[in-house]
Amino acid sequence: MDVGLISFVMAALGQQWALSSGQVSLVGSIGFVGMAVGASVGGLLADRIGRRQVFALTLLVYGLATGASALSAGLATLIALRFVVGLGLGAELPVASTLVSEYAPGSIRGRVVVALEAFWALGWVMAALIGYFVVPTGPDGWRWALALGAVPAVYAVVVRLGLPESVRFLERRGRHAEAEEAVRGFEQAAGVPAPETPAGPPPLGGEPAGGEPAAPARTGES
Repeated sequence: MDVGLISFVMAALGQQWALSSGQVSLVGSIGFVGMAVGASVGGLLADRIGRRQVFALTLLVYGLATGASALSAGLATLIALRFVVGLGLGAELPVASTLVSEYAPGSIRGRVVVALEAFWALGWVMAALIGYFVVPTGPDGWRWALALGAVPAVYAVVVRLGLPESVRFLERRGRHAEAEEAVRGFEQAAGVPAPETPAGPPPLGGEPAGGEPAAPARTGES
């Protein structure tokens, strides 16, 4: 959505701030520079501290920077914030795909990832609607359009509190108890009963679970 929305904002700012073609191009392209850096850093962080943590953090950075862009008083501030927006967005995209692919069963993993990527089209449609109805409303129309980008910052809180960590990541890091807890949560949500805990073997020379004394072992014929 951000890539589509900035296209409408660039056109409005070019007229309102009397920007040159080079300045307008810089507003649009600096975000891609940030995305390139963010994608590299986000992948490394996701392997170290977890997919959920990085996903929530990048959503927060992206949302806050986009919302702050609406308050920009000059070109330099806007360009700096657009770079930060790119950092958050670039780091979020590969982490989101990884998180979804690690959640999904192998039988439907391809379809789930394709469905995730299809939301790009939905984002472009929303960007076009905002650009058509909000940006032309007045001198501050572009500011209101960018302010809507702060919504992901609120969603980051939901992700941080409600999204479980990738089970595969937890297993690779040796956090088996947390992985088991996450799987139990999935099973409960799907209505799958918890497996019964198998009974341990009876103690040597003691009594079995039924309470009867154990028969002596036969060592040979009398």
